[in-house]
Amino acid sequence: MKKSVVIVGAGLGGLSAAIHCRLNGHDVVLLEQGRVGGKAGRIAEGGYTLDPGPSIIILTEIYKKVFRDAGRNPDDYLQFERLNPITRVMFRGESIDIPDGYEAAQRLIDQVAPEDSKEFAIMWAKLSKIAPLVEKTVFAHPYDKPWQLADPSLIKFALPFDVRKTYKELVDGMFKSSLLRAFFYGFPSYGGQSYRSKAPGALLIPYFMLQDGVWYPKGGVAAIPEAFARLATELGVEIRTGTQVVGFESADGRVRSAVLASGEKVSGEAFVCNRDRVQTQTWLGRTLPSKPSYSYFTVHMGVRREFPELKHHTLFVPDEFESGFEQLYEERVFPSSPIVYLNNSSDTDSAVAPPGCSNLFAVVTSPANEDHLDWPALTDSCVQRTLQVMSKAGVSIEPSEIEMQRVQTPVYFEQEHGNFRGSLYGADEKHRLFGMFPWSNRDPEFRNLLYVGGSVQPGAGLPMVTLSGKFAAQMV
Repeated sequence: MKKSVVIVGAGLGGLSAAIHCRLNGHDVVLLEQGRVGGKAGRIAEGGYTLDPGPSIIILTEIYKKVFRDAGRNPDDYLQFERLNPITRVMFRGESIDIPDGYEAAQRLIDQVAPEDSKEFAIMWAKLSKIAPLVEKTVFAHPYDKPWQLADPSLIKFALPFDVRKTYKELVDGMFKSSLLRAFFYGFPSYGGQSYRSKAPGALLIPYFMLQDGVWYPKGGVAAIPEAFARLATELGVEIRTGTQVVGFESADGRVRSAVLASGEKVSGEAFVCNRDRVQTQTWLGRTLPSKPSYSYFTVHMGVRREFPELKHHTLFVPDEFESGFEQLYEERVFPSSPIVYLNNSSDTDSAVAPPGCSNLFAVVTSPANEDHLDWPALTDSCVQRTLQVMSKAGVSIEPSEIEMQRVQTPVYFEQEHGNFRGSLYGADEKHRLFGMFPWSNRDPEFRNLLYVGGSVQPGAGLPMVTLSGKFAAQMV
């Protein structure tokens, strides 16, 4: 049955929901207060083109399927370049390039960590068996009812790894090499969990990176939401930018309208919210959880020289990486010597920086805006700690070389993007549904209110929020 659908927020989840709702025959209006794309939206500053959010692009078939579902050729909207190596790791005086593809990666491990070669092959065999089950389970629909946990495919997905062990225990049990432990330890944080979590599914992130590739979209990461916005418009979605929603009006157990800052009310029969689901509870008069999940601290730098020692993706692992993880996960503070991921998009795309310059984006997993942290006071020292880790690895940047710098703290994500206390994943993992899943896409009280984005199922990251939009459209 045809419905009028109001979508709040034009991040990739909201855009995906808009497209899929139109494909299902509904009338759609999409309300966005700022730029299309949310945290993945394009920013131009000082002659540099910035991708200030997600930057490691995997699972490109998920994006392409959106266009195919609309009867379009994905290549007419998006082109991707496959990167090789997938990343460079700078660790204890060495630069180690992680190659594209399992066989090449296995040969590398035979050389740099022969003691772990057999275990890596065993892990890969296990992941190869369970990866196809992902499409039948967490990629196919949300899990929000207890009886769904008996899904045979979901059970098969969990069986290859000891679910009694934490993620860290799994990694430590497989690998003796400090290099491999450092590489694998951080992946649970991509979904808002720690390595103390029971999160074997986090191993699928490096699996997909090697198996399906790491990619760069022509024109930058922002090209993905921009292509979605173009498709949505072609399908008849009304996109209204500069439109701030400040709440919902409800009656008789249903949301009736989105209330704008101007006082206008936009009515509809179904509502999809791309705003952080946890933070949206304030619009509904509900109490917020006590603790947020994790966030990021980022430093964007336009530097007046090139860096041949960097690849598109470079991971800086300090000698003290284990104590850094303990500070992050156990003490909930910014590590004194953090692992730093650096995106040098100008290594692949010369158009994102002036000639002879580099567009660098440093990212550190951090606590959110928690009560014991004063982010305005911490910001300068966090920038310096980030640069010091890079410098110790041989990549030094003089202040005089930096002609553009842009910092994002959890406070920024809270104020500018509406994330719960600046967390990119919603509430702390102790609040996860059934102890393992992100929150449901459907509101428990208002059955015509759905949620999309990184704080709901199937989880964080651009491929997952794309699927969350499809989930919401199916529920509409």
